[in-house]
Amino acid sequence: MAMFNDIVGYEPDCVMRYHRLFDRHVTSRRINRRIVDSGVPNRPDWLSRRVFYTLPGEDWRVDAMLQLIEHYGNWQDEHERRFGSLLGYEDWQNDIWLERHPVGD
Repeated sequence: MAMFNDIVGYEPDCVMRYHRLFDRHVTSRRINRRIVDSGVPNRPDWLSRRVFYTLPGEDWRVDAMLQLIEHYGNWQDEHERRFGSLLGYEDWQNDIWLERHPVGD
């Protein structure tokens, strides 16, 4: 799964280029796209947009990621590990990430 998160209207050009590169694969149904918009606390003039890309049959990853993100206020190493796993990283890769970027510290 690939996930992008930006403020609508403030997306970097390079991110917009990635979205355009994904467009033909979405059109041909080789990958799925889901867009989730939400308000930004204390900034009613902003709209947060998450764009998810998954392989067919792996849409469950988006639902699992959205559920995980709701726990952000109490983010722990196990949340970070699950986040990486949902993105497709293997356990050994998540181990290295957490060694270099511990959440609990």
